Amino acid sequence: MSARRQWLLAMLALSLTGCGIGTVAPKPTELDLGAPPQEQPVSWQFKSIVLPFFQEAKILDREDVLWRLGSDGSPNRYATFRWSSTPSNMVRERLFDRLSEHGPVLAESINAEMPQLRVTLTQFVQVYAADGSSNDGVVGLQAVLVRDGKVLAQFRATESQRATENTAPAGAAALRTATDRLIDRLLQWLSKTINQS
Repeated sequence: MSARRQWLLAMLALSLTGCGIGTVAPKPTELDLGAPPQEQPVSWQFKSIVLPFFQEAKILDREDVLWRLGSDGSPNRYATFRWSSTPSNMVRERLFDRLSEHGPVLAESINAEMPQLRVTLTQFVQVYAADGSSNDGVVGLQAVLVRDGKVLAQFRATESQRATENTAPAGAAALRTATDRLIDRLLQWLSKTINQS
């Protein structure tokens, strides 16, 4: 293991655990996805759609701000930062707002003919380069369009964004950008799919 990698691991462990003998750890700083992007001109509409609450990878069902050292590294959490809500709730709220620009969005179906967009959040993590020189916010999801119990189409994609600094807030900003870009791709797919189904 290189000296730089050892130093990075030591510094991350020290800053992320937030432990101190005989002291009370401060309340974690809350992070979120910030204000949604400015509304764009709407070129397509749907009659209505159902967006149930997201499913998520088990590791994403808490407000932990997660990071990895290398894409295959074990997940770790920042002790001094937390999300204001679970990642799946934050991303769903973002998607709900964007979908609402194109038509009525419901949380529950009121009839079998209404299309449902069932989403699973698969990734939402800050990934550091193996040498600690940089990090990226990585977001992944799968969406399945369903009507009357039948799968009409599926979308699966991942987006990443390089952070400006090796910090949790910079990682959150990168995750915000990656999330918005991924939602843009999902809406492009939906605009072509929902009107053909």
